[in-house]
Amino acid sequence: MKTFIRLLLILPFLAIAQESLYTTELSYGSHEKQKIDFYEGSSDKVLIWIHGGGWLFGDKRSERWIKRFQNHFVEHKNINVYMMSYRTGEDTAPNAVNDVICAYKKIVDDAALRNLSINDIVVAGASAGGHLALMVGFSDNYKQENSCDTPRMPKAVINLFGITDIEKNWIFLDDNKFFSASNYVKTWLPEGVDLKEVSKNLSPINLISLNSPRVLTIHGTKDSWVPYDQAILLDRKLKDRHELLTIENGGHYSFSDDQDRIIRLKISEFLENNYND
Repeated sequence: MKTFIRLLLILPFLAIAQESLYTTELSYGSHEKQKIDFYEGSSDKVLIWIHGGGWLFGDKRSERWIKRFQNHFVEHKNINVYMMSYRTGEDTAPNAVNDVICAYKKIVDDAALRNLSINDIVVAGASAGGHLALMVGFSDNYKQENSCDTPRMPKAVINLFGITDIEKNWIFLDDNKFFSASNYVKTWLPEGVDLKEVSKNLSPINLISLNSPRVLTIHGTKDSWVPYDQAILLDRKLKDRHELLTIENGGHYSFSDDQDRIIRLKISEFLENNYND
C-alpha cells in the first residue's frame, strides 16, 4: 500500500537535476541527502529554502523546486541562499525534521564564517518544506534525541501551505481522498506509531512559544493536500506574530498569474520588513 502512494504522488514531482552553478556544497551528516547548496548573494542577508515532496521524495537541486523558489522569491540574487536536502522516504519520520534542524545549525555556523548576518536569517519552505521550515523556526521547543541545538534562532519564517497539525492533516486526507493510499502523512510515519503522540511532537502548532519568530503563511482556500484550515490553526495560535495571505480558490501550488504576482509582492514586503527592522 505504501509503495502505491509513492508511485501515485511521485509522478507530478519527478525532477531533473538542476545544473545551476552553486558556490559550495556543505555536508551536515554522512547520508547522501544530508547536503546543503550555498548560492552567494550581493548582501549579508541569509535565506534558507526547504523543498517539499510530502517528506517522501525531492532534492535541493530538483528543477521543480528551484523554479518554484525563483518564481516567488524574485529578489533571491540579492540574498545569500542556502538550499538543503534531507532524508526522505516511507516510514522515515522524524528523520526529515531532525535533518533540517541539524542543517540549520550547519548553516548558522557557515554563515558566521562568511561574515554574513546571522541575525538576519529567514527560513522558507513549501508544502512539507513549509512544515519543516516551521519546525526549524520553533525548534527551541522540539525535543528529540540527537537533534542539533543552536542558540541563534531564525528571525522569521515563510510558510507556503505547510502542514501545521500532523493528526488533523492525516484525518483530512483519509476523509477526502479517493484512494486511502493518498495519505502521504500515513506513509511518512512508521507503522504502528501512536498518531496523537507523534502529532504532539512533530506538529509546529504544538511547539509555539513566546520566543517563536514571526511567520508569513501563504495558503490557498482550495488546497486538496494541505487544507486551508491548517493555516487558520497557525493564525489563531501565533496571533500578532503571524501574517496570513489567503489565496481565494488557490490550490496546492496551483495559482493564477495574478495570484503569483500577489504572492511575490507579499514575500518581498515581508523580507524587506524583517531584514531591515
